[in-house]
Amino acid sequence: MHDQSENHSTKKIRSKLFAGLRWTGASQVLQQVLNITWSVIMARLLSPTDFGLLAMASVFTGIVYFVLDLGLKSSLIQRQTLEEKLISSVFWINVFVGLVMTVVGVVFSWSIAGFYNNPLLQPVVVALSCNFLIFSLGITQEALLNRQMDFRSLELRTLLGQFIGTVCSIVMAFWGFGVWSLVARISITTIVGTTLMWFVTNWRPRWWFRWSDVRELIGFGSDVLTSNLLAYFGRNADNFLIGKFISATALGYYTMAYNLMMFPVLRFAQVLSSVLFPALSRLQDDVEKIKSSWFRATRLIGAVTTPLMLGLIALAPQFVGVVYGEKWLPAVPLLQILALNGIVQSLTWLSSTVLVSLGKTRLLLKLTFVSVTLAFVSFLVGLPFGVVGVATCYTVVNTGMEMWSLFYTLKCVNSSYSQYIYNIGGVVTAAGGMGLAVWALVFGLHIAPIPLLLIAIGLGCIVYVILLRLVAPTVLSEALSILPERFTKRWLKFG
Repeated sequence: MHDQSENHSTKKIRSKLFAGLRWTGASQVLQQVLNITWSVIMARLLSPTDFGLLAMASVFTGIVYFVLDLGLKSSLIQRQTLEEKLISSVFWINVFVGLVMTVVGVVFSWSIAGFYNNPLLQPVVVALSCNFLIFSLGITQEALLNRQMDFRSLELRTLLGQFIGTVCSIVMAFWGFGVWSLVARISITTIVGTTLMWFVTNWRPRWWFRWSDVRELIGFGSDVLTSNLLAYFGRNADNFLIGKFISATALGYYTMAYNLMMFPVLRFAQVLSSVLFPALSRLQDDVEKIKSSWFRATRLIGAVTTPLMLGLIALAPQFVGVVYGEKWLPAVPLLQILALNGIVQSLTWLSSTVLVSLGKTRLLLKLTFVSVTLAFVSFLVGLPFGVVGVATCYTVVNTGMEMWSLFYTLKCVNSSYSQYIYNIGGVVTAAGGMGLAVWALVFGLHIAPIPLLLIAIGLGCIVYVILLRLVAPTVLSEALSILPERFTKRWLKFG
């Protein structure tokens, strides 16, 4: 009887996981289209300096979003049982921190502008800081929806918020608002998203707060928070140094290349991580099932991101010139270098998710600290050689650190490098073959950029699917298992 109950629980989690993957998958495809369309339009309407100004401000304002949570969101999701009063206590402490961070951001906006010696930054920082309080009002509701694995409500809310923010941003850019059109997208998306969060969840906070209710969560949450803060510092120290010691324009090129590289990583790997975390937390006592779910998810991530990254490397000059315009061509070498880093990041992205779901937050903190320290050193070493030097040094050092962190994660689930490589070997081989085919086409076919792009993308897709079916046939069936059964049957019948 106990085994039947356990199997039923596992099947229920699996069902919710696949439903979540379907919703997040569909949502992320739409968001990807939305973001790419937005970035292309804005790149043609605005200057690299506008993007550089936002990146400068975001170095300081972006870190606050990690502080707002205090790591308690992960605690609410990971905890096996929750009491109503505890949830209300978490809500009010998040709101209090949001208010404090808004005040701090406004007060220090002049200092941030003075640091960069750019007075245009001050009002930008003030506007972005006002989002902190608004964002804090929806953190607890978001955690509860994640805990319930109600990804339908989460994704619909996110998609609608981004759509409204994007439309308003583009309209403002056409009207000549410059950097403020970039700021507006963030602010409007935050306001709409938080407002909708209150409509899609039935939970409402009580007028209750007691420190003892949340104190026990702080131990778990503080390690997660510190790890997130360190990781954020490591990801943004390059923006900080480039903006301070090179120029806003150079930072604009670097930011464009980095964001373009991170689009598929963030829109697929990060979202899959958010879906997987609550599922793995329910399986935290079954290491073998966690390893199996992790390996399977990594194969799916690699199957999407690896060919995209290799395609970007091969077609970067044509892609940037055609899609973003010739004024962005200095970003091409940066994109090619960072795309290599994107492959490594996507294939190891879920390591931290596994460690947190297992409760290994202190190990994650130690690994993150070392990784961030070495990343910062790599930025300093590369800085004298310009933005290309920064990107190159970071890619080399980050690759080594990701492999080091992966070793410890594999150890926690009683696995090894050889098993991990075997798990993703077929996907990497198929993507590598596709990359070689596209490279050969680019070097051998001398035609205009637009037809070259179309032919190369078509060839790449055909070669990749063929190779994937030959060397990693299970990946296609695993991807199909995420789809509703009626679509799966049609595909299998067609195949």
